[in-house]
Amino acid sequence: MSTGQPWTIDSIAHALPHPELRATFMREASFTEVSELPAILDRWVRFIQEFEAGRDRVEHLRAVIRENGRLPETYTASLIDVSEDELRAAAGHGNRGAA
Repeated sequence: MSTGQPWTIDSIAHALPHPELRATFMREASFTEVSELPAILDRWVRFIQEFEAGRDRVEHLRAVIRENGRLPETYTASLIDVSEDELRAAAGHGNRGAA
């Protein structure tokens, strides 16, 4: 939320990039004890700010993939740290059929 306006539960929910995230946020906000609510709201605001800060990088990577069909050789993941083997295994491209 770059307008400088104060965050509200509604503005946090609208800033979340996916419906499942909005639903998770709303559940947390609705079922958290009032005394714990500021920490929950702060965590979600930080998530949104970090997500927005990385948006240009993600859009650049999308453009590179559209143009070249793959990520650049110099790409390194910064949000998550997984190996190529872990990514292949998660995608179901592991050692299938190996005897």
